[in-house]
Amino acid sequence: MNKSSFSKYLDKINNNQPINIDLFLKAAEPYSLTETQLLKILNWKKIKAKIYSVLILNDKAFNELMQQYPLNPIANRIDASIAGNSHSKAVSGSMISLLAHQTYFPQLVIFSSNGNYQTPATLHKNLLIIENLENFLSLIQQTDKLSIWLDEEWPCDIVYAQGNAISNQIHQKFFSQYDKIRCLLDIDLGGLDIFKNINKLASSSHCEFVFSHYYFEKYIQYGNPLTQQQRLKIQQGDYPKALEQIRKTILKYNQFAEQEILLCH
Repeated sequence: MNKSSFSKYLDKINNNQPINIDLFLKAAEPYSLTETQLLKILNWKKIKAKIYSVLILNDKAFNELMQQYPLNPIANRIDASIAGNSHSKAVSGSMISLLAHQTYFPQLVIFSSNGNYQTPATLHKNLLIIENLENFLSLIQQTDKLSIWLDEEWPCDIVYAQGNAISNQIHQKFFSQYDKIRCLLDIDLGGLDIFKNINKLASSSHCEFVFSHYYFEKYIQYGNPLTQQQRLKIQQGDYPKALEQIRKTILKYNQFAEQEILLCH
């Protein structure tokens, strides 16, 4: 008996309709719901033969069953919102904040669920991904900081990663149109994982973890000690070759740093 059969019985109970109790219990079996468990939520009274009227004893538990086994399966975030559980489904698209090359005027890239994207900006061949909002906002105010952070002038578009949200599969087409992608991230487990995910998505682009001389100096000055657990995870982590040097540096100096240290004077 399939899931929809059990859902139909729940719907009938919710609408005060009598049900065949034997078939209802049989429909519950595949989900490891026993008669004893159901009797803590429901109470049934015989009308005739195998037909019973059912009273809901525990509204909260019954509503949880209704959400777990909906009559009409929840396909998207909009449907889920009706059940008050929109966060259980992913958003149908995505949005990235972009500073386009030369203008460095804040614009948006809007993505549909299939990865197609729209933006009013003319895109460059190089892309810089910045993990944290504080650094991204500071570039809007003073774009010449970028050459200091990178140790060089490097023409590129700049996007705000919003943490690991940038690693959304939807962004793959967007990444693939760039010749080179550089990632300015926290020097920690989170930063390594974000780079690893981006590197997988942008397989046709050359990806680099930014660790300039300027960033290194700030890292030495302001870094914080690794815990034993953090160190072990970095030692044992499955990282791409592009991260080997930064991984060795973290282990050598036994410290991590957040990229906002670039803003320290």
